Amino acid sequence: MAQRTIHYLFGETIANRIEIADKKRFLLGSIMPDAIEARDRNQSHFKVRTDSVSYFDFEAFRNQYIRLMLRDDLYLGYYLHLVEDAFYRAFIYQDCFTMPRTPEEVKLMHHDYHILNSYIVYQYGIHNILKKDIILAHEPIARIVPFRIHEFLEELSRDFTEQTDGATVFLTESMLDEFIEAYLPLAIEEIKNLRNGTSALRATDYAWPRKR
Repeated sequence: MAQRTIHYLFGETIANRIEIADKKRFLLGSIMPDAIEARDRNQSHFKVRTDSVSYFDFEAFRNQYIRLMLRDDLYLGYYLHLVEDAFYRAFIYQDCFTMPRTPEEVKLMHHDYHILNSYIVYQYGIHNILKKDIILAHEPIARIVPFRIHEFLEELSRDFTEQTDGATVFLTESMLDEFIEAYLPLAIEEIKNLRNGTSALRATDYAWPRKR
């Protein structure tokens, strides 16, 4: 799945291109599904496993929270995070990309994320406006999983100043740029559709085969 700064970048870019009433709430929602302990990741991302495929069921989130999504940008941002991860999973595992297959290679890809942080921040000119004193414990979204917002926002703050040297192994700057260019129109169109009472996105369209 995409890293914190990529999700933040999409949140900020979308908010600059289409009317978002509460940008801070939207940005928080855009990163919130990852603000969890590792054991809660599948639940926070509404992941479904069948006998043959896995997918992020953003439709389940949409069906449960659509009324809140239309009046509270926190929920809209959360939804788009799930859509983005589904799209990212389909995009990044295309045949033209070499992706990690072992735990050691996964570590290398995560190191790519650290290297790319400074590129994302400076190339796209994003600024962190989220404060660490956010309390969501009594909001409906808090029922999904126990979120670790304070610690996660501290980690995000460090991402914005990170300077990790070296060359990426799996995820290059050009791949990132291509992903951003491909996903942004889809996200903006989905917001327009939602506000018109429709949606063209189906979670199973982004399913991937389960390993045997």
